[in-house]
Amino acid sequence: MTRTVDALGRRAVGIDVGGTKTAAALVGDDGTVLALETLPTPAEDVDATLATVVKAAQAVLTPDVGAVGIAAAGLVAWETGELVFAPNLAWRHVPLAAYLTSTLGVPVVADNDNTAAAWGEYVFGAGRGFKDLLLVGVGTGIGGGIVS
Repeated sequence: MTRTVDALGRRAVGIDVGGTKTAAALVGDDGTVLALETLPTPAEDVDATLATVVKAAQAVLTPDVGAVGIAAAGLVAWETGELVFAPNLAWRHVPLAAYLTSTLGVPVVADNDNTAAAWGEYVFGAGRGFKDLLLVGVGTGIGGGIVS
């Protein structure tokens, strides 16, 4: 049975899929990290990476989670949740949000990792209270996000 946001508490799961590691965090409505799972990303294998994402999410998923957000490096069509292209992963045209919604049983949204990080810093982190924010992300690759 798919759970809806209206019927549940105020917790969410955030997942970051990178070229070397996948991290899933259970977070409260104030952005506090309540649980964390980190696993190595098998970047050359789409199916193994999806299995890793599911395993990490299930490790922190609780019955009161209303939604999951997943962020990945590369071009993500956030309207559909499709990972179109990832420079550090073997993913091409992967219906990420739809697959995870079906597998985890909660609504899932997907976006670019630096776009998601910029929004997170704007709402909960170093950018809180500011009108504009620029995030430069340096990891396996380099990216950025702007809130204006």
